[in-house]
Amino acid sequence: MDYERTDPVNGNYTAENNPAWTEQEKWRMEERKREEERRLEAEKKAAVMRGDFPFFGWASAVYALFYTFCLYKNASGITYPFFVAGTLIYFGLCTKRSGVPLKKDSTFTVVSMLLLGISVFLTDNISIQLITKTGIFLLTLSLMLHQYLNDRAWNFSRYLLAICQCLLESVACLGRPFSDGSAWRQKRTQEGKKDGKGRYVALGILVAVPLGLLILALLVSADAVFRDLFVRLFRHINILNILLVLCMLTFGFFASYCFMAMLNSRVIKEECRENRNQEPVLAITFTSVLAVMYLIFSGIQVVYLFLGQLKLPDGYTYSSYARQGFFQLLAVCIINLIIVLVCLGFFRESKVLKGILTLISLCTYIMVASSAYRMLLYIGTCQLTFLRILVLWALAATALVLGGIIVTIFKPGFRLFRYCITVVTVLYILLAFAKPDYWIARYNMEYVDFAAVSQEQAEEGSYRDFYYLSHLSADAAPVLAAPENYEFLKNQSYSMEEYYSRMERKAEGMGIRSFNVSRYLAGKALSRLQ
Repeated sequence: MDYERTDPVNGNYTAENNPAWTEQEKWRMEERKREEERRLEAEKKAAVMRGDFPFFGWASAVYALFYTFCLYKNASGITYPFFVAGTLIYFGLCTKRSGVPLKKDSTFTVVSMLLLGISVFLTDNISIQLITKTGIFLLTLSLMLHQYLNDRAWNFSRYLLAICQCLLESVACLGRPFSDGSAWRQKRTQEGKKDGKGRYVALGILVAVPLGLLILALLVSADAVFRDLFVRLFRHINILNILLVLCMLTFGFFASYCFMAMLNSRVIKEECRENRNQEPVLAITFTSVLAVMYLIFSGIQVVYLFLGQLKLPDGYTYSSYARQGFFQLLAVCIINLIIVLVCLGFFRESKVLKGILTLISLCTYIMVASSAYRMLLYIGTCQLTFLRILVLWALAATALVLGGIIVTIFKPGFRLFRYCITVVTVLYILLAFAKPDYWIARYNMEYVDFAAVSQEQAEEGSYRDFYYLSHLSADAAPVLAAPENYEFLKNQSYSMEEYYSRMERKAEGMGIRSFNVSRYLAGKALSRLQ
């Protein structure tokens, strides 16, 4: 493309006698060259799946069948770890077939995914299952991006951007199964190869389905005997279930194929641009104000909360003061993590800024300790809930992630994202296998006043929230259905009677695919009482 080289004052100049134009044209030419190289590379990689469409097409179809078999109306059964293993096998085969070598440093991610998959059928806690499945999904994206791209130089923000981009680009590849199949068939036609009879069988099925439905409708309306026979034959067939199975098959095929197509197209760039070009004075200004506030707040925590000295405001006791604000402090800790990451990612290096960020990080540690201490005091008074356990877990994860951020402040090359993924994954695996509902029931039952006839006669400080216990998962059943607790809880709360009935139905409703360890143990604990 030619560009007009016109100066509004001196007239026309060429690139040779105008140094400014020369540099500009050179930069444009280099940029166009890089874009062309990327386009050719993307077409070359995309041709991998077009040339080997039968393998990728059938592999995705088999994976869709396996996905549907494992998960259809079975979100937490024994098939879930097999689904995770099958997903890893599918992606491993497709990666190898694409000519991409498998990296040995992905062992931790693979093992973590398998452990998380096992934890799903060990628990009946829906919240834990939902978080676990989200974690497996994110680990899968991270694993495949690491396999296909050189991510060693990526920072935290680059990883997050790549994850979002790969989801959007996968949606953009929805037409790839059709275009790749068409290109492969045209290539075989040009080479003089016949498609065989499989194509005609598929076309025949496509014609037979709508035509058969039309004729069937006409025959049913034409003869009462045939209609009665048809109704008796198909009364046990649920059309909605068939539609749901077809939807899962379609989703499994397109999701897997399009994701692989996106990876092989290499639309996500490997290079990580240096974004640390902002003036550090801006960051120093607002972080210094925050640092002063945090220093004052941290001093108050040490003097009032940890040491228990000085006079509190009117209307406050030491216990009431200590048992408030943990959620707000957790929010401030997370905000501080974001502030430090933004400063490290977008502002030029500065010793003063490093010192302020280090000070904010150390103050954040005091806030983490303060929030954890307040939560422990609150638990001592009001006992455990799942949210309170989750807060303590989040504080532990924040403390460890903050350690990695402090290292990054002084060592910019530190692989912070990998460190955070490793720390959070290990901590969450421990939480997922711990079965929080079991420990909630066990801890809270120790505070129940068994000598009381009713809740009104229980002494102050005795645990009386049986309604909350009745909404725990089957993980808590071995404690709540223990002989020493069963009759007492059943007489104290109607909701507990409903809990026991619900656990029995869950245990009896399990099949081979939907077998769940927690539901099995709950049924076994209740059967011993009969």
